[in-house]
Amino acid sequence: MEQGTMTFPENEYSSIVNRLNQGKTCYTTRVYKELGIYREGVKYNTPWNQTIVVIQIQQFNKIADHPFYKELTPAQREEIYRYSEKADKSYELIAFKLIEK
Repeated sequence: MEQGTMTFPENEYSSIVNRLNQGKTCYTTRVYKELGIYREGVKYNTPWNQTIVVIQIQQFNKIADHPFYKELTPAQREEIYRYSEKADKSYELIAFKLIEK
């Protein structure tokens, strides 16, 4: 069952597509209004016309607990902090992979 489209910033498209096409798991962080939208085990279309499935969703309360904290840019860290920890909310780390059609 597909449930709409999972959105991504356009500047992330090529890196995500490359990882998906290599059979790798990808991750995205969701904050603020995007919390709770996506569900484990559900398939989603991507803006570049591939189908993915969410394989895991983890919730965190502090940016320092982000599993990829060291890989995040300062701007990414600030955005996550501003919309989660500073706003007294959590954030979600979503793992997904490509579904072959």
